[in-house]
This record gives sequence, structure tokens and C-alpha cells, in this order.
Amino acid sequence: MDGIQMEPIGKYKADRNGSAKAAAWRNMVDQDLDDVAFLADTDKAREARELGEVPVAVCSQRRALCLAALVFAAMFATALIVVYATPQPECPCIDDSSLLPGQPPTGSEENATAANKERIASNGVVYPWRGARLPTFLIPKHYNLWLHPNLTTGELRGEVSIDFKVDRDTSFVVVNVRDMNVTERALFRGGGALGPKVLRTLDYPPADQTYIEFKEKLRRKYNYTLSLRFITKLDRSDKQRGFFLAGTHRHRCAVSRFWLTHARSAFPALDEPHLRATFKLTVVRDRFHVSLTNMPIVATEEAGFYLGHRLLQDEFATTPPMSPHMVALAVCRLQRRSAPPLTTTPALPPPTVPPTAPPTAPPAHTGSTEPPVEEDLPPPEISLYSDQQVILDESGPLLEWVSKTIQLFAYELNTSYPLPKFDIVVVEGGGQYSEGWGLITLSPAVLTDTKVIARLLAQQWFGGLVSPRWWSSQWLLEALTSVLGERAPALNGAKPERQQDALLVDHILPALRLDSSNSVRAVASPRLERADIEAAADELSLHKGAAIVSMAIEAAGQAAGRAALARLLRLHRAASADARDLWRALQADGTDEAPSHAWDGWCEKPGYPLLCARTQGDDVVVKQERFVMSADAPDPEPSMVNGLLTQTLRAELDELFYEPENITEAYEEDINATTTATPPTTRRTTVRTTRPPPAPRWIIPVTFTVGPPEAEDEDIENITRVWKNSPENVHNGTWYDVGSETKLKTSKWLENVTYLIWMNDTEMVIPELGKHKWVRYNVGARGLYRVAPQDQKPGESEEAIARRAAALYDGGAPAERALLLDDAFVLSRARRLPASRAVAAASRLRDEKHWAVWRVLLSHAGAWRSLLHTAACAPALRRMLAELPPPVPVYTMQQLQDPAISEDQQWLSGALLTAGVEWENENVTEQALALFDAWLTGNDSIPEIYQEAAFTAGVRRHGEAAWSACWRALLASHAAPRPLYSHRALLAALSSPQDDWLLYRFAYTVLSPEASRGHEWRTWAAALVGGACRWRGAGGVWRLLAGAPALPPAALLAAARCLHQPADYYRFKELFGEQRGAAAALDTIALNAAWLPQADADLLRYFNAVNRRTRD
Repeated sequence: MDGIQMEPIGKYKADRNGSAKAAAWRNMVDQDLDDVAFLADTDKAREARELGEVPVAVCSQRRALCLAALVFAAMFATALIVVYATPQPECPCIDDSSLLPGQPPTGSEENATAANKERIASNGVVYPWRGARLPTFLIPKHYNLWLHPNLTTGELRGEVSIDFKVDRDTSFVVVNVRDMNVTERALFRGGGALGPKVLRTLDYPPADQTYIEFKEKLRRKYNYTLSLRFITKLDRSDKQRGFFLAGTHRHRCAVSRFWLTHARSAFPALDEPHLRATFKLTVVRDRFHVSLTNMPIVATEEAGFYLGHRLLQDEFATTPPMSPHMVALAVCRLQRRSAPPLTTTPALPPPTVPPTAPPTAPPAHTGSTEPPVEEDLPPPEISLYSDQQVILDESGPLLEWVSKTIQLFAYELNTSYPLPKFDIVVVEGGGQYSEGWGLITLSPAVLTDTKVIARLLAQQWFGGLVSPRWWSSQWLLEALTSVLGERAPALNGAKPERQQDALLVDHILPALRLDSSNSVRAVASPRLERADIEAAADELSLHKGAAIVSMAIEAAGQAAGRAALARLLRLHRAASADARDLWRALQADGTDEAPSHAWDGWCEKPGYPLLCARTQGDDVVVKQERFVMSADAPDPEPSMVNGLLTQTLRAELDELFYEPENITEAYEEDINATTTATPPTTRRTTVRTTRPPPAPRWIIPVTFTVGPPEAEDEDIENITRVWKNSPENVHNGTWYDVGSETKLKTSKWLENVTYLIWMNDTEMVIPELGKHKWVRYNVGARGLYRVAPQDQKPGESEEAIARRAAALYDGGAPAERALLLDDAFVLSRARRLPASRAVAAASRLRDEKHWAVWRVLLSHAGAWRSLLHTAACAPALRRMLAELPPPVPVYTMQQLQDPAISEDQQWLSGALLTAGVEWENENVTEQALALFDAWLTGNDSIPEIYQEAAFTAGVRRHGEAAWSACWRALLASHAAPRPLYSHRALLAALSSPQDDWLLYRFAYTVLSPEASRGHEWRTWAAALVGGACRWRGAGGVWRLLAGAPALPPAALLAAARCLHQPADYYRFKELFGEQRGAAAALDTIALNAAWLPQADADLLRYFNAVNRRTRD
């Protein structure tokens, strides 16, 4: 081998004899010659040796193969060393979630995209770690956290020691750090000895990651402790995330909100939801302050002096394993009030599922058997902290309600409250609330909002005991807390809302509203970037997730749903879970025969289905399609402004100015013509188009009941009446066959029986369903889908259609009536149903007494009234709405304290009073004015449910004097330790004066630079624009928007609700097109422009027909 001489590639051999053969070899490189030399005694080998400058050794074929094998082995070994010796991004296949056959791993494309991005560290060096997530081989065990928040300077100093274990040999670790100066770093071995020294540290702020590399490798299965000292600032921004300053100038507080990814802004951490560890916190504070965390305090000692102030150091008990974002902190001057201990603590019910029963599909981190059910823990100590004595004095009913709610949730979940205490800190100047395990923070305005507090209580189980596998599963925890929060009792012993109605109004209808555009994303979409993670707990994820979970529980049965939630907590206690774990628990404990992965499509696809039914003989064909409510951008240059002409005026103009057009008569072909014109030939070109993607398909649990048969007979009615009393329901498409009991066979389906059929395809045929007068779909209004009215049957008259719709509406439960009404309004806006159908359904509400139906109508009717402000049908629509509200009972403060008056009745009374004032009902307006006059002259208090109606009626009637009184009340309420009035009610009144000068005075105040720096400026701006839209229409809105600066998304959307001209669309796009929230507002304007002309003409015909019928 020593005789082989390798030369640089590209160096040509010398032409020794100038022969043609030598010229042919002139372009041969050394590698080619060497390859030929291996051919030993062949002619080509001899020629190659002759052309070489030096003798070339001849080696045998065996020796050549050995040399090649050695070279390839060396290359392979080098590649292995490179692969395993350098940091690698996380493999998208290595995940806690199980993989489905035939489907790609969740988030694989996003992981690959994030991994391929070139990252540059803050010092300009290439950042080695390319994964969007932390390395999977780091397993945190314990955090020892020491914090010293300085409320005077706003500085936060701390030290954290993270005990962790590595699952493979590595020379680096990656932790999450945001906006923090880490001053010292050290690594210790498990026994406390000093570990490998830090070689280098790189920061990558866009991903909130810090890469720490060591001089030596960390060994697999060994325990280490990473100690970091850091300095950061207590956040002072309006976002109020992380560890921030709150309170007033006199009483400053430091409050945390680490929800989602903000724990890393207060201390370095492995800040991912599934990386749970125990925490031991130590907080240094001023001696006049109180420090609170997740666990009770165990020791307090002296910590020296700072600027003459004596400092104390509080040490807290170690927490159970928890996610970093559930850590909670509060340091402030506070006073305490504890809840009285409950006299009796009812024992938890026996588990619905035996604890020894193995799960259907145990998760990867659990064994094949369930853990034993934990023994009941003692009830927690419940306390409320505030710096205002008046709040402490009035907190007795709230503390009692919290105690009862915790007991109820423990009963529903068959799991005791896991911590020894639960604290509520009331702080002014912070956000509305902040989450935490064992410690939550509320603003004074949220103390009466039991729905928010109930969700925060439910997070003690779903969020504290169980965390999501990744942020893409955060929607599941939000959904479970919302569903569980709806079961909370009512405050002050009042009758609670029906859970069915509350779920519909609070979650299902908002989910249907938010998820009906093309720009929405799936709630379970992979979330790797910071903005996507922050959106994991947005409004859509909250409401749609709650609707999906409640629909799944309803399909499995309420008892099975309770057992499934208890099973989920047992199997994943102090661990993480995702949606498939819940589906497996429902299949294990339920009796339904849902197809496998039936619910995956609901959370992994955007949008929701619309069911359309049509008769086909005696059968009914049900078809599903995705419902989208959108419209294209309007024509920038419409032909003429015909949309503003009424139908009557257009007919009169036709009579006055109509002239017959000059019509060119068709001539007959002359058969004697000597020339014939050759008809032009057009060549049809074939355009190849790509096949459109398949339509989205959901596996839908379709529930329905039927009405009486079309052809009734006395004997058949008697038979049906016997079946009507049967308590058994039909599920999963198991049908009762009446023909098996009697010879008078009419239909498979019985009245007053709820049927459940799983719709697995885009179209389904239900036999013999067309024999009934009406069919009610989505029984109980628990399904996340809309149902279009059934198509007209052959030979069915308009009167028969109206009778069928009336019977369908009158025979439904309150939630079903509310959903039918919402479907009518929304399908009309989507141009799938005439607007007169929705108005005709609304006109039947004069005798309606239920709050859920009125809540749906008030949300739609007010928007239609504002949008149709200048339409031809506007006078008739205003008259109808003014006459619609029934007599409103106005309760006194003493009557509102009576438990006999439920929350439903209280809300309905206040909502009808407000709607009556807005719709200019004289009787209702006088009732509201009486309340305002008593407040203005006699200083009488107005119940909060009537404040918006009273203040608005006073400003509309009394003008500047009432407006000034409301303005002074708003300023006094802001200055008080606790809000004296509803700020929303006062803002609505201040934006509703008839005098333009008063409105512009309020507008100049709201749009000033000083006001834009306030915490409630977004609410003020939205109230200003919404009031102009409500009382002045599009013209009033444009007078405000013309010189307005950047507006918040809520204000832009409020302005878009009454803009409908094509010019409005393009002018709005020019002014606000680049701002956040402008896309949704532009979609609304485009939808208004497409809907209003059709709706105006249809409503005008409807009101004219009603007037003719009334006169006749």
C-alpha cells in the first residue's frame, strides 16, 4: 500500500508521446487512474501505469476490497460519533402521546420546520439546540427556589436549584429563561459534590431557551443539581404576566400569574407542562408584608436589614409534583379572614368503577393496573386575604360558597382536594384573576362572578393534579374545568341554573359563533411558537373544548361521564394526560358504542358541521357539511346605490320612468341567399384542474325525537301512548319496532323517545323518519352542530310549514328553543334562510318566560337593529322590537336577597329592562327612569342588574345633568377601593346621549393619550364605538373613526357591526387594515354587505304581509 501515490483531484497527467490514446486519457484524474490500477494485469491497467509519473503498485482484488471496507467503516464510525456527540433536536416521534396507525405523528411537520430554522444566539454564535421543545432526556425532580422581591425598586433577586436526572449521556442542558440576567451557574452531583464545570452558555431569546454546555459528560441515570442565581425586574406592563407589581401607590403588591409560559420570566425552569416536580419556596419580605404561596408556611426567620427595613424570610412546605405554571406567589400588606369549618364533611361516594379494574388502554407511563384509590384527606383551610376591611367583612357568603363548591367537586370527581389549604387574594390594580394551585388572585370586581371562581376551583384538580402532555392539549384542561364549573352551586342559596341551559348559553353558542369562519384553527393543533402557545387558552379553545367534552359525556351518559373523570384523575394523578386518555376513559366506563377515535376529528379539525335533512319517500336523508359564515369582499365600484331604495319606491319609479326598450326582432334566414355565413367555430380547451380535497367529515352523535305520524288512527294513538310511558331510551341506533307488538305498523320510531345514531359518513339515510309530522334533532341542545330546517315536503303548503315550525318550537325544552332561535338568526346571516324566518320566530317570544331564549334573542335583535338602522324595513323592525318585551318585574334590594328569586329571574329582569330602554319601549323606559331619579335625587342605590338600563334612560332623557352625574359616579367608582357601580353600565350610558356634543366630549376623553395608558382603556374604547353604533348607526361610527388612533380589536369589531356599504369596507381597510383584529372586522363588514340587501327586501315583504293580515 505504500506504493500507491494519491494526487489532488483535477491535476492532469502529462502527455508523454502525444498519441491519440494519450490524448484520450488527458482528462482522466488521479482517482480514475487509481481505480484502473486495481485491475492488475489488464490492458487498461498497463496503460494507466504507463501514463503515471511514478510507478503505481499493483494490488490484488481481495486487498482492494479490504481497503474499501476499511475506508467505509471509518466513515461510518465518524458519522456515528458526529451524530451522538452533538446536540440533536427532539425527534417528533418520541412523544408521550400514542401514535395512530396510518397517521403521521402529531406536530411532526411543525417540529421539522422549527428544527430546520437556523438559530443565532444573542452573542452571534449559532445556537446548537434547534428543537422548539426542551430535550426529552432531562427529567426534573425538585426545585429549591429562593426569591427576594423588592416592591420599592421593582427588582427581583433569586436563586434556584433544579434537581434533575438525565436519561442518556449528554454534555449540555437546556432550560427556559425569559428577560433575566443569570449571574452564576454551577452544577453539583447527586451527593452534593461539585460536578462538571460550565464550558459555555448561549441564550436564544425568541424561544426563551438557554443552552449550558459542560466540560464533561453527564452520565445516564445519574442525578444532578443545577444552581442558578439571577436578577430580573418585577413586570410593570399592562400585560400583567409573570411576577408583576399590582395594587395602588399606597399599597404595592407583587402578584404572580405564571399561566402557560410565564413562570420562566420569574425563575429559570424546565417550563413545560408535563415536566412536573416538587417545589420548596423561600420568600424574603418586609416585616409589614405577608407572603403566600401554594403551600402553608412552616418557618419564619430574620433575614437582615435593607434600607432600614427589617426583612423576614418565610419558608414554605414542599409541594406535591406540579407543573411550573401552577406555582403561585403573592407578597403584599394583607389581612386575613378564614372560612368557618364545616360542621359535617360528607364522605365521598364509593367509586363508580372498581379500583382493581384495568384500564382499556393504559398510558405509557402507568402500569397495567390502576393505582389504589387514595384515602379521603381532611378538608382544606380556606382563607381570603385583602388590604380592605370592607371586603373582608362582606366575604362570609363567598367563603361559605367556596367551601361547599370544593366539597361538591370532590364528590363529583371522587377525589379529595389535594392540598392542605386554599387561599384567595383580593388585589386591586391587577388583572381580573390569576390561576394557581392552592392560591388564586382576584380583583374586587370578580368577587361576585361565581362562574370564574368555579373554573379556578376546578383547576385545582384539572391543572393541579393532572397537567397537559403539551400545550396542544391545554384545551382539554380548559374544557374540563369549564364543564365542572357549570355544576357549582349558586351563591347565597339561590336556585342554581339548569346545567343544560348554562352549558348552551355559556359555551356551545359562543363556540358555534367563534368557529364559523375560514380563518379559525383546530383547538388541538400543534403549538410550538410562543404566540401559538398563548392562544391555547383563548376564547375558542375554552368554549369549543367545553362543548366537545360535554357532548362526549352526554353520548356516554352522565353516570359514565362522572366515572370517566374519576378514572382519568386516578390513572394520571401527578402526571400528564391528553384528549385520547379521556376518550379511553369514556369508552371504558360508558355504554355507548362510539367508533374508535370518534372524537379526534372534533378537536383536530377546525369548524363544525351543519346537518341538512330532506325527505325521500318515507325516509329522511341527512347530509353533513362544514358550516362557514363568510362572504367575499364587496365590489369596490357597485353599479348604483339601489340598495337604499325601498321596494315601494322602486315600484313607483318604474311606473314613472319606465320605457320599453328597443328590441331588435330576430330575422328569418333567407333561403334564396347566394352567400351563407359560416358560423364561428369555437375550440373548446380542456383545462386540467386538480382534484379538490375531500370535504371535512365528522363522526356525529345525532340525537332526535319524532312527532306524531302523518296519518293518525285512534288505535295507533293508544299504542303509542303505552310506549310513551316506557322509561327506556334507545341509544346507538337500536330501534324499537312497533310492528313487532301490533299489526298496525306505522313507523319504527316512537314519540317522546330520544334516539342516538352515529353518523359516520357525509350522508346518511334514516328509514321511515319521513312518516312523522316533525323531527327534532339535537335533543337537549348538547351537540356542537347546527341543523337547517327540513326541506319542504312535496305538496306541502306554506301554512303547513309554519305549523310544523311552530309545533317544533313550542314542544321543545328551553335550551332546544334557544338553539332553534339561534340557528334561525345565524343561518339567515349566512344567507341560507330568509331573514323573515328569524323575525317570525322572534315575534313568538311575547309569552316566553325563560332566560336562555331571551338571551339568544337579545344578542341578535340588538345587532340587527343597529345594522338595519337606515334600511327600508327599519321603522317596522323598531316597532316590532319596541312592542316585544313583556311587563318587566323590577325587584327591590330586599327582594333580590330572597332565595326564592333565582339567578335566572334576576338576570331576565335586568336584561329585559335594558332591552326595553334600548328598543325605546315607553313603559319599560319609565320604570328605568324611576330608578335613576331615585338615585340622582334621593341617593337610593340601584341594583347592579338594573344599572345599565337606569343610567342609559337617565342620560337619554335628562341630557347633560344626567351625563355629568354618571361621569362623576365613574370617577368615584375608580377611586374607591371596591367598585361602587358597574363600570360597564356607566360606560354604556356615557356613550348613549342624544346630544352630539356630549358624545364627542366623551370621545375626546377616551381617545386621548392619557386614557389609552389606563388598564380599562380597551373596555372604554369598545363601549364608545358600540354606543355610537347602537344609537347613531354607521354615520355616527365614521365620525368617531375618522380621526381615531389605533383601536383595540373589540372596538374595531363593534364598529364593523353596523358598517355595510362597499365603501365602508375599503375605507376601513385603508385606515385599520394593519391593526390587530382588523381581519375579523373586515370579514364582518363583507358579510354585512352581502346580507343586508337580501334581508331588507325579505323583511319588507314580511312586514307588509303582516300589516295586510292585521288589517284584514
